[in-house]
Amino acid sequence: MTRLTIDGVAVEVPDGASVLDAARAMGLDIPALCKHGDFPPNTSCMCCLVKVDGAAAPVPSCATTVREGMRIESETEEIRALRRTGLELLLGDHAGDCKAPCENTCPARMDIPDMLRHVVEGDYRTALEVVKQDIAIPAILGRVCPEVCENACRRGQHDSPAAICKIKRFVADRDLASPTPYTPELAAPTGKRVAIVGGGPTGLTAAYHLAQRGHRCTIVEREPELGGRLRREFPPEELPRDVLAAEINAVLSVGVETRTATPIAASEQLDALAEEFDAVLLACGKNDKGWLAGVGVAAGGSGAKVDPATRRTSRERVFAAGNAVRSYKLVVQSVAEGKLGAECVDSFLTSRPLPDRRRAFESRLARMTAGELCDFCEGAPIAPRAETSALVGDVSDEVVQLEASRCLHCDCEALENCLLHHYAEQYDCDARRFAGPGQQYRGRLEGRGVQLEIGKCIACGICVQIAAATPDAGGLALWGRSTAIRVAPPEGVSLEAALGSSARRCAEACPTGAITVDAC
Repeated sequence: MTRLTIDGVAVEVPDGASVLDAARAMGLDIPALCKHGDFPPNTSCMCCLVKVDGAAAPVPSCATTVREGMRIESETEEIRALRRTGLELLLGDHAGDCKAPCENTCPARMDIPDMLRHVVEGDYRTALEVVKQDIAIPAILGRVCPEVCENACRRGQHDSPAAICKIKRFVADRDLASPTPYTPELAAPTGKRVAIVGGGPTGLTAAYHLAQRGHRCTIVEREPELGGRLRREFPPEELPRDVLAAEINAVLSVGVETRTATPIAASEQLDALAEEFDAVLLACGKNDKGWLAGVGVAAGGSGAKVDPATRRTSRERVFAAGNAVRSYKLVVQSVAEGKLGAECVDSFLTSRPLPDRRRAFESRLARMTAGELCDFCEGAPIAPRAETSALVGDVSDEVVQLEASRCLHCDCEALENCLLHHYAEQYDCDARRFAGPGQQYRGRLEGRGVQLEIGKCIACGICVQIAAATPDAGGLALWGRSTAIRVAPPEGVSLEAALGSSARRCAEACPTGAITVDAC
């Protein structure tokens, strides 16, 4: 065994181990995107840098063997800055979307491509589960949302966008009509109670998500019925009242209680709620500043004054969201606010930190040229968008599945396992620092059951090593020089022949999701 220190902390590892192995044994998460445990280091990413024994020049930890008494600097400000630069250089040559444009445009940030994948497979229940992770009232939104996500659909730049909202409506309607409508799994009861003032889309959404987190919720509504702006702004012919009632009941089915015909108009009434409940969320729509003054809540520009990160008002344990804070014209914005309000209240009740949305890392492609878009659409069904009349009412499985198959799946299906994304977030990287005017789409290699998206590849060399060690694989190689270097099969060899039986292993080892294989 060899004993060394990393940032002054002693660690003992087997003889012959690398400094990277020693750091990981200590629990340090050093960026290493080109080292596979079964093969020698490639030292191509140069992101795992450390300093040894006070030397001025850093070295790659993956290729540095430990020795007795070695002193390693790993988590210093200087080393982390060097690693950040290395990651940003990789990002400057990494052309791919982390999330699809439609998902980024949706105010509720629904995972649209994932929903559509399940619809294509005919798995409508799972598609509905994907939707309800972000949208508590999808059958309603499928009728009243102006389809803002479809404005960003990349397919729409080519011919016409996928009918996202109508498909969402389809899976929601199919679920509501089933003998056993979907009910989400609920966390164990926390013993905490939340009063939600307002039974419109923001309040319903907040109650739905808070109940899933184990909190006991009560919606306090001034009108005799729940619904809020949904009843006021949309006539029955646009939003049938049986659909509204069914989705309200779906929210209540997770254990949400109600107190209707109960206006909150005075400070004493809000005091009573604050005394009875552990937290109060104001989701009561737009009110004048006189009402806010009456209930003892400080007013901001167009509603309750809140901390933008936590949604806390001037009153202890009282939060606000939706039109109670500022004007939102779209119901989907009210839904997004309800989910945000629920996250803030849950964070307060459980002492968990809120995710910092402003610092979430994301890589995005530049707008495609007509030629690039044609390449991107290659392989997708050429069917035109279905007529609206075919997607409402008695919709056939064939029609809705064909429409869902028009999705180009612009998102990165490997995002959850993407090491580049993981470390870019950890190191607060700027994806644009070395990217030039824009990251253009660079095409993909298609094989039977396997794809290589060229722009996502960072030329780490791992797939080259894996293919070389696979007897039935023709092999891959690194071609070109400098920033033009790329991974490709030898001339005349298909991608599936180059990878052979190693295709799935290469996809699982790829640090950026550049290689993907079709589901079995």
